[in-house]
Amino acid sequence: MNLTCNNTITFHQHLQGDHLSSSMLYPLPDGKNSDSTTCILGSLEAIKTFQPSQRPHHKIQPARSIMAVKDSLLSLDMGLKDCLYRIRRAHGRVVYVTVKDLDIIPEELRTHGPSVISELSKLSEWDDNTWETLTVSKDESGIRTKCDSFKPHALQEQEIPGTYERINIFDLEILQEFKNRVFRVQRGEVQYFLKIARFGFELAWLVQEIKVYDLLTQYNSALAPRIVGYVFEEMPDRVIGFIVEEIHGSRPNTLHFEACQVALQELHDLDILHGDINRDNLFITDEGVKFIDFEDSCIMNSAENKEEWDKKKSDEMQSLMEKLADDSGRGRPLTVGDDV
Repeated sequence: MNLTCNNTITFHQHLQGDHLSSSMLYPLPDGKNSDSTTCILGSLEAIKTFQPSQRPHHKIQPARSIMAVKDSLLSLDMGLKDCLYRIRRAHGRVVYVTVKDLDIIPEELRTHGPSVISELSKLSEWDDNTWETLTVSKDESGIRTKCDSFKPHALQEQEIPGTYERINIFDLEILQEFKNRVFRVQRGEVQYFLKIARFGFELAWLVQEIKVYDLLTQYNSALAPRIVGYVFEEMPDRVIGFIVEEIHGSRPNTLHFEACQVALQELHDLDILHGDINRDNLFITDEGVKFIDFEDSCIMNSAENKEEWDKKKSDEMQSLMEKLADDSGRGRPLTVGDDV
């Protein structure tokens, strides 16, 4: 139930598809301001597939305990019928729990870290430190559990291009959380941006984004922050995320249209379609315009129909002015200001 530190730990929430998703902000070091403004890697988690009519609004309760505790809830993703939990155990391992029936944990306790840990610790398997995943269900006879019915998620080796360093996620100091999957982190004296897949269904989004960041890094392109390394849990072959250089800048507006147009054309000339052009995925920096969040991107391949590809690029370019004029804040994280 390790949900405490000298600073306040908070939850950020969003709705994604049929799931209410949250990640806990890791303990902040003394003197760090969790509301400082900066840029982020991604800004589309909250709008990928959610339709407002799908579910009622839920408020995630913040951690409240200031006691010395053992286990900590890192992330959750609550659906209409089930809930996924990512938990760091006191012995340092990260485990995954799928609760197949929401009634197993009372509604008022499902999103409060200490309460979730307290409820799960009632299971007889909780004191067994050998399992990595746990499935909890309910039938006429009561609550049933099954250990290791699925494996912890990770990218496949063929989905991990390059020879970038692999870094244990717990060797990174979390300074700020922007979205459920995006953090500003520090390693030594250097700050980076971290993006992770908390659960298996988020891996596909990482795969496409990594391809583009790696390609731009190989081109030595200044159109995006350079990828620095991959992040793993427990073992180097359990890669669940990546880090890129920290960038500083401001969001563009219509006055930056020409510079953004030139940058987008450069991206297209590399046969890369961004796929989600908006003000929160472009930044005006001292090094020029930089793009972030390539989850919806496309890279042209030899089998691609050139006419169709050219039309996609043209449509994206034609939408640029409209996107720069959009003040709706679509995709903007709740904790980030206009300048970074």
